[in-house]
Amino acid sequence: MRQAERAGRWQWTGAPVLAAAMAAAPGAWAEDAATEAPADAAAETRGAPSAAAQAAPQPAIGEIVFEGNEHTRAETMQRELKIAVGDPADARRIEASRQAIQDLGLFKNVRVREESLADGRQRLVFHVTERHYLLPLPRFDAKSDGRYSYGAQVRWDNAWGLDHSLRLLWLEEDAKQQGIGRETEYSGSYSIPFIDGSSYGINVYGGYRSRPVDNDDGRSYSESFRDAGLALSRHLGGPPASQGWRVAVGLDYDDEATSGANAAPAYGTAWSPTFSLRYRDWHYRIYSDVGEQFAFNYSFASETFGSDYHYERITASYARAMQIGATDHQTLAFNASTGLYFGQPEQLHPFGLGGADALRGYEVNFREGDAFWLLQLEFARPLYKPWPWLRGVVILETGNVIDKASDFEFDSPRSSLGVGLRVRFKNFVNFEFEAGYAIPLNGGGGRMFASKV
Repeated sequence: MRQAERAGRWQWTGAPVLAAAMAAAPGAWAEDAATEAPADAAAETRGAPSAAAQAAPQPAIGEIVFEGNEHTRAETMQRELKIAVGDPADARRIEASRQAIQDLGLFKNVRVREESLADGRQRLVFHVTERHYLLPLPRFDAKSDGRYSYGAQVRWDNAWGLDHSLRLLWLEEDAKQQGIGRETEYSGSYSIPFIDGSSYGINVYGGYRSRPVDNDDGRSYSESFRDAGLALSRHLGGPPASQGWRVAVGLDYDDEATSGANAAPAYGTAWSPTFSLRYRDWHYRIYSDVGEQFAFNYSFASETFGSDYHYERITASYARAMQIGATDHQTLAFNASTGLYFGQPEQLHPFGLGGADALRGYEVNFREGDAFWLLQLEFARPLYKPWPWLRGVVILETGNVIDKASDFEFDSPRSSLGVGLRVRFKNFVNFEFEAGYAIPLNGGGGRMFASKV
């Protein structure tokens, strides 16, 4: 049977990576906090000019240049700017542009300064400090009940300096499911957010999984899964280009095959047109994030369009994070997500809850079904002011999985309460870990959790 999809957002990439990274240069963490946090704070207040400054005549911008971008191309940052040559040098719009470049998540910090030109106009200089964009990662996880997985992942962010992204994964996993042996997985994806400077983007992916399966009578056969997809997207509205609405349409291919003398009948092939709508107003503040995001996805398959079975699938999610109180990087975040699956094959249950990112107090996929809902409330706060990269987190979650989407309701929720630590590695793109302990509030013993956020 096909493995249930994880309903949450994160995946565990291995405690050895966390330990090695923290041990690599312990003094660098304190140095980063001492030298860059004040600069970041100053930049955040850059957009609050005095009343006198606002009333004074503003010179025009004569030139915009970028510094420090040894890898990142100028056009990647240019399309985020909310100000252009010829516009008045408005302090608020300059700060909004600095923050928009920082919101790309590609830089350890972004600063801006103004220089006077001979003709009285102003030159804007955006200085960026780049991160490491190519990152190989080991993958390892082990449970007390004998479940384990290991493998490797390659992440290339900001490929070619154009904010493209490449992901390659190899994974071996033994989930200790009755009748199912160790599974091998290979997958990859490549994303281009903007094609040749246009408003259009493209994403492609592909994957392969295989595993041995035992029949009820003990005889074995092989089961394999292949998937691939392509989506074309378009950004709606003006700059910054990485924010706002984006709509996408695409086509997914899924195939399940079985082989061997004792093989069970295969699901077959599904060709699935897809539609998605996303909204992003998300702001990166080096060690924390604020803003809101929304995503809606719809896909379907039909025998009329060449598939061996039919289905409809709907997922939606919303996230909001906000700064609370006077302590820098003290945030409160709310996440809500849901999914519905109607159709065939009947033995396929695509959604699951439990594990390191969704109801942490429960085992991975402790419930599987054709529908789910999940609510999460997270409070995070730096534990030591000179170390803003280290935050304590309290996570309250509630949700449930429903066997049939037609029976969807919000009764019988399962709830979980967890506490832990989060570490954000500012030298890499989108690289944050958490680890802690969670208990199920419906009864039962607690469990450790660890994952990449």
